[in-house]
Amino acid sequence: MATLPHQPPPIWQQAVRAAPATPLLCAALFGMMALYGPALQVIGNLRYIEILIIVIAALNLRRIFLYADDITLRLIQLFLLTAVCQLVSDIVNGAATDGTIKRVGTYLIFIPVILGMKFLSANDFTRMRWIFFGYALSWIFIYIVGTSAAPLYQENPWRLGLGWAGSFALCVLFTYRSNASLAMGGLLLLLAAGHVVLGSRAIAIFTLMAGLGSIWAALRGAAEPPRIALRRVIAILCGILLAGFLLYQALIAATNAGILPGDVQKRMQMQLASPYGLAAAARPETASAISAIGRRPILGWGSTGYDNDIWGYYIDIQNSSYLGRGDYSIIYEQAFNQEWDLGLPSHSHVFGAWVDAGVFASLSWFAVLLLASYVLIGALGWNSALTPLLLFVSGTTIWDVLFSPGPHRMDMAVRFVILTYAASRMRTSWKEASVERPAPA
Repeated sequence: MATLPHQPPPIWQQAVRAAPATPLLCAALFGMMALYGPALQVIGNLRYIEILIIVIAALNLRRIFLYADDITLRLIQLFLLTAVCQLVSDIVNGAATDGTIKRVGTYLIFIPVILGMKFLSANDFTRMRWIFFGYALSWIFIYIVGTSAAPLYQENPWRLGLGWAGSFALCVLFTYRSNASLAMGGLLLLLAAGHVVLGSRAIAIFTLMAGLGSIWAALRGAAEPPRIALRRVIAILCGILLAGFLLYQALIAATNAGILPGDVQKRMQMQLASPYGLAAAARPETASAISAIGRRPILGWGSTGYDNDIWGYYIDIQNSSYLGRGDYSIIYEQAFNQEWDLGLPSHSHVFGAWVDAGVFASLSWFAVLLLASYVLIGALGWNSALTPLLLFVSGTTIWDVLFSPGPHRMDMAVRFVILTYAASRMRTSWKEASVERPAPA
C-alpha cells in the first residue's frame, strides 16, 4: 500500500514503529491476559488484571494518549457522559448509594481499562494476537479457578463464554495467513455446527456468518476493504434481514421436526410456545426494559429503580414459556422472588443504560453499535486474513450490546482494541485510495 505523499503516516502506523513487539513482551501480555478472572469484591467484581492495567495506564499517563485514536477518545468521552447521567438520574430518583457506586464506578473503571488496553496493544497486531490468545485462554482459567464472568458459568461454560472464546481464538489464528481462504470458511462452518450441538445458538450464528463471509471473500473479495456507500449499506442490510428471516424459519421447521440437539430443542419449544413471540420469550428482560424506557425515556429510573407493573410484565413474559410444560414450581419461585435490588431488568448494555440513566446515557452504547456496524460493513467482501475475525467480533459485539448484560469491562475493552484498529486501518486505506485516484480532466 502506497503512503500519502508529504504527509506523516497515520497514528496506528507511528505507534507500531515506536513500540515494536518483542518475544518477552508478547509472552508477558499473553500470560497477563491468560490469568484474567480472579477478583476483589470492590464495586462488583474488580479483577486483579484490571487493577494491573489501570496502574500501567496511570504510570504511563503522558504517553498513553499516543495510542488512543480519535475513535477511542470519542468513546471515552461518551462513557464519561454515561457515568454523569447515571449520577444525575440516581440523585433525582433517590437511588440507593451502593447502586450508584456500582453503576458509576463501573464506567469510571472502564475508561482507564480501555486506555490501558490501547496502550498495551500499541496498535501493533503482533501484540494484539498474544493479547487475544491470552484472553481466549482465560476462559479455561476462569472455569478451573471458579471465578466466573457470568452466573452459572461452571455449569454451562461453552454456552456462557468458552464457545465465544473458541471461535474468537480460531479467527485470531487465521490472521497468520495473508488473505481469506475456503479452508477458513470450512473450519468455521464446522465449528458453527459444533456450537449448535453444544447449545450456543447466538455464537453458532456469528461463527456461521464469519465462515460464510470468509468463503465469499476468498471467491469474490477485493484486495482492499470495499468502500461504504449508501447502496452497499442498503444491500447488506437487506441481505442480513433476509438471512435472519430464513434462519428464523429454518429454526422453527427444525424445532417442529424435533431434530435440534436436546437443550436447544427444549429451549426453542418453550420460547415458541410463548404468546409474546420468540424474541420476547428469549429476552424477557429486554422486552421489559423497552417498556420501562417508554415510560421514562429522558432521565431513566435510577440504578436501583423498581416498578411493580414493569416487573409484573417481565414475570408474565418469562413464565409464559413454562406454562405449556406445566413447570409451575419454577413459575411460583420466580413470582416469589420479584425484588430486583440493582435496577430494572434489561439484559442489555444499551437498553440497560437507557433504563437506568436516560437517553443520553445510552449514546455511548449506540456509538459502539455504530462502530461495530462500520467494521462489519467494511469487512464484508474484503479478501483479508482479518476478515473472519472482524466479522465475528463486530457481529457478536452488536448482539451483546443489544441483548447481553453488562458492561463486562475486559470483554468490551478487548473488542474495542480490534474494532478501533480495524476502523482506523479501513479509513486510512480509503483516504489513500482517494489521494491516489487521478483527478478528472
